[in-house]
Amino acid sequence: MHKMIITSNSVFILMSVLLLLNGCATQPYGSFIQNPSLVTSKAMADDVSAQLMRLYPAANTQFNLRHTVNDPFGHALIENLRLQGFAVQEATKQQIFGAPHKPEPEPQKGLSLSYVIDQSGDLYHVKLTIDDTRLSRAFVAQADSVHPAGLWVRKE
Repeated sequence: MHKMIITSNSVFILMSVLLLLNGCATQPYGSFIQNPSLVTSKAMADDVSAQLMRLYPAANTQFNLRHTVNDPFGHALIENLRLQGFAVQEATKQQIFGAPHKPEPEPQKGLSLSYVIDQSGDLYHVKLTIDDTRLSRAFVAQADSVHPAGLWVRKE
């Protein structure tokens, strides 16, 4: 009986560790804002695309999204980038999860791009990952609009 308890505890600990490791390997991306405002999303996307214009040459840069886009911020960002002359390759669920029995696709040209947007009260936080570079900026909601609450932070 004592040996059975030790084995059950060992299995439980092993399963917990595996679940934690799996959670670290698959980071969720996208917008985590409940009922996002179109005005707020567009204002943040305008600021993000302006920053990307300062950092990357538009006519020579392709961004490959690492996740599907299903939120107002993402749609506004893609539209802005394309209007500014960037090539944008949108991800599909098939690309993300992989299609069974298909050969590996050729490596894509360009930079991988993903984003996370979250909110805490009146403070919004945008985090971009472009290849190995991370950019982030906070925004504050004020009177039906949103304004930067600080400078862009860049980590390579």
